[in-house]
Amino acid sequence: MDTCTLTSLARAANLGVSTVSYALRDSPKIPPATRERVKKLAEKLGYRPHPAVAALMAHVKAGRQPRSPTKIAFVWTEQNPASLNTPFNRQSLTGARQRAQKLGYLLEEFRMFDRGMTSARLSDILKARGITGIVFSGCESSTSFHLEMNWAWHAAAIIGNARCTPELHRAGYHHFMGMRRIMSELAARGYRRPIAILESVVNQRASRTLEAAFLAYHPTPSRARSALSQVTEMDHAVLGPWLKRQQPDAIIVTKHMMIAPIRRMLETRHSDPGYAVISIEESLGNSSGVDPGHEMVAANAVDLVIGQMLRNETGVPEHPKELLFAGHWVEGSTLRPSPTLSLPSQYPPDRRG
Repeated sequence: MDTCTLTSLARAANLGVSTVSYALRDSPKIPPATRERVKKLAEKLGYRPHPAVAALMAHVKAGRQPRSPTKIAFVWTEQNPASLNTPFNRQSLTGARQRAQKLGYLLEEFRMFDRGMTSARLSDILKARGITGIVFSGCESSTSFHLEMNWAWHAAAIIGNARCTPELHRAGYHHFMGMRRIMSELAARGYRRPIAILESVVNQRASRTLEAAFLAYHPTPSRARSALSQVTEMDHAVLGPWLKRQQPDAIIVTKHMMIAPIRRMLETRHSDPGYAVISIEESLGNSSGVDPGHEMVAANAVDLVIGQMLRNETGVPEHPKELLFAGHWVEGSTLRPSPTLSLPSQYPPDRRG
């Protein structure tokens, strides 16, 4: 049996080649009924796109430089304007903008907290401006958000781990692997009584994977649960007595800014424990811990959007992709030096039994 080509498929469907091509790529330019008919016929006739030709066409399309570069929307999901200046958000915007520019696109910012702005109104604005691609910023103040947009017109992806309704493609920090790396580094340096003080919103946004990794890789499984505290604020009255009972030799925190108040709570101690930061967002205080690589994560969210645009894919994905990155270790001064080089693959054993 001869191989079914795009031309023969178009002939069998009694449609133009371009119409069939758009239909196979789920383009909203083609009526849903026609798209479904073409797909069923393609399956029946055994049509398969040639990967080399598909790659060539994508390259040709990307090489056609319009007079004005195509724009991609960078939409701030945060509701507080002040939150845009956090290290996470600054680095995310920088990473997204640099990747977009490198690939020949312009990034235009839009803010959900502007007066009168709703996700439905934003969708209409973007459609009127001919902007198809959208990168949604991370959301540090919450664990989830909801968007009501005309998805048939948009190709989108999210930065970070906050859950979105509907579910879209995303790129984020692999919190479980970040905590796992910290537990490995603590073990290599001889720490045996680690505790963790986690911001509740961060752990919840990460689907409690920080908590899971800490409990799974704690050197003393019997005391792992009692060595974990989740906080909404650094309350001295609550944390102070707990810290003294724990007598930790190492403390894991979600952000560097938590170290100073903890040190004040432990000021009567003779020795300062080591500190490891789950998400080092800036080189503040030369902390030891994991740098999630926010710029790189945001760049990959842009890649997800541009990939959809080049394939003429719009709408809510049937199977959302989730790209998670483990970041890299930062050798700071808040932990004692490791006696041996600790490699990313050297993790402590899972002690759950």
